Amino acid sequence: MNTKTRPYSPAIAGLAFSCLLLGGCASEKAVLNQTQPLQERIDRVEQNLASTSNATLRAAESRNEALARQQGEQARLLTDVQTGIAQLRDQINGRDLRVNNALAQLEERDKALSARLAETQQQLNNVLTLAQDNARLNTRLQAAQTNADSQNGKLLAQIDDSRSRIGDISRLAQSSKDELAKLAEDTRKRQSDADRATDSLDKRIQAAEDKLDTLTNLVHEALALAAKEIFLANGKEAFTVTLTHDSVLYPQNDPTLDSRDIAKLNELATNLGKLDQEYHLDIQGHTANNSTEDNNYSLGKARAEVVKRYLHEKQGISISRMSTISYGASKPLPGGVENNRRIFIRVLVLK
Repeated sequence: MNTKTRPYSPAIAGLAFSCLLLGGCASEKAVLNQTQPLQERIDRVEQNLASTSNATLRAAESRNEALARQQGEQARLLTDVQTGIAQLRDQINGRDLRVNNALAQLEERDKALSARLAETQQQLNNVLTLAQDNARLNTRLQAAQTNADSQNGKLLAQIDDSRSRIGDISRLAQSSKDELAKLAEDTRKRQSDADRATDSLDKRIQAAEDKLDTLTNLVHEALALAAKEIFLANGKEAFTVTLTHDSVLYPQNDPTLDSRDIAKLNELATNLGKLDQEYHLDIQGHTANNSTEDNNYSLGKARAEVVKRYLHEKQGISISRMSTISYGASKPLPGGVENNRRIFIRVLVLK
């Protein structure tokens, strides 16, 4: 602060006026001389106050800067926390999405399994219907064969054997159905662990489906074999159909039929529709002798199965009305190799 003479303040003027009154004849100069020390003290006090204010201000500014730095650190920390929370939320959302997808897949599989169970039940019902039809057919056969005791005995033994096999297969089917029901229940219970149990569940479902397919094939084969035995023992040959255009026709890995053979099979189906008797198709596969016995047998069986599949899928003939057998190259015909490659279909009817 400037230490030069300052203008008089009202307090100094009052003090000076008091001094004039007390001093009587004191001059203005004397009054100024007397008040000068007081003015200097006041200046020093003001300087001290200014220094103290500056120090206080600097301290306040320093504290403000420290607070600003702390606020910056806290803001960065808050930003890091918010970023971590966002990342954690994204991870949780992704986890929830995977779990939801897994649950949706399990629901779809459960629906497919339920549909499969319904289809299995329908197949079992069909088997039971076929068994009932077979029982009625057996009754008719027993009434028609009263004069052939020995033949009837053999036939009844075959029928009992067939019934026993059908009973075993039915029990196996029920066991498979119970296993599938248990599997479905396990699937519903394990939905909470879907992401860890999916692979194991797929394998179990596939195994159950494979077992069910095998069971269905066994049922059809058992019924077809039982019917074939009955017709062979008590039936006669109504007519036959031979497919011979197969020198390169439907090899073992190709289910395609020749157009000429398709025409013959369609004609066969038409003729079967005109029969007023129970019938059975004995489909025989024959091959040329240009490979091993096992290969010839497998090829003949595969070709016979192609014909059976076509008649079932395209003409609606029940699988239980057809049986297939392969003779390989064991029954050649005169006329060369081409004639040996053939499918021979015998249409058997009850007498």
